[in-house]
Amino acid sequence: MLAIMGLGPRKKWSQNFLINRGAREKLVNSISIEEGDSIWEIGPGLGAITRILLDRGVNLTTFEIDPGYIEYLNLSFKEDKNFTIVKGDVIKTWKSVYEKEGKPAGVVGNLPYNAASAIIASFIENNSFPEQMAAIVQSELADRITSKPSTKNYSSFSILCQYACDVKDMGTLGSGSFYPKPNVSSKIIRMVPHNRFENLIDQKLFFILVRDCFSSRRKTLQNNLKNAAGRRLQKYGSELLVKAFQSEGIKLSARAEELTVDQYVSIANRISLLYRENES
Repeated sequence: MLAIMGLGPRKKWSQNFLINRGAREKLVNSISIEEGDSIWEIGPGLGAITRILLDRGVNLTTFEIDPGYIEYLNLSFKEDKNFTIVKGDVIKTWKSVYEKEGKPAGVVGNLPYNAASAIIASFIENNSFPEQMAAIVQSELADRITSKPSTKNYSSFSILCQYACDVKDMGTLGSGSFYPKPNVSSKIIRMVPHNRFENLIDQKLFFILVRDCFSSRRKTLQNNLKNAAGRRLQKYGSELLVKAFQSEGIKLSARAEELTVDQYVSIANRISLLYRENES
């Protein structure tokens, strides 16, 4: 049927099918699923993971961008009353589903390498992260998501993910688990919101602060803050930014990767409070 429909992996959407059944089971088993749960699947492709999920009795909403696979999936699962497919780029379509149906009990997906970080960031930055998520991503990205301070992979994206979730590396998948074989290895990651930072005063400020502190990884916080004061953090002024770091006991000779998520949250809150004091 695939040949008749002219279907195959598309490079432009970074499609690599997960042909290892054990890996598919491991992905699904990385989150807790009960019958009747509302589950989202991102990038169902040929529906191998889709079938596992439907067999577990979930109410499944899938997000697929490829018109050819949308047609194939509709034919394959037309008898499954718990199957729904949403057409288009998931980053552009998930919000309308969320607004209509609420937060899903879980999200799973073999995420395209070229869009995985943007998909994850979209959930976090819109305060709409699902109750749990298990995803296959490139190993390099998984290492960034799970890295600790003062390690080479610790980045602004590490902080974004760990600000929102408890993150766990669930293991590596070799290239032989996929068709076509990618030139890199992949990992399964598990992400579960922890709600530890409900005290954050200004989330937008926090995101900007972290990105600007990492704007030049080799530079110190002091040098990056000088540049930040002239860009997105301009309204706060360099003196206030420096004072905020000093008030939290952070040496400006340090580099961005030396600070923990908790420290960035505390600094962002300090900036907000100092700014309010100056404005009053």
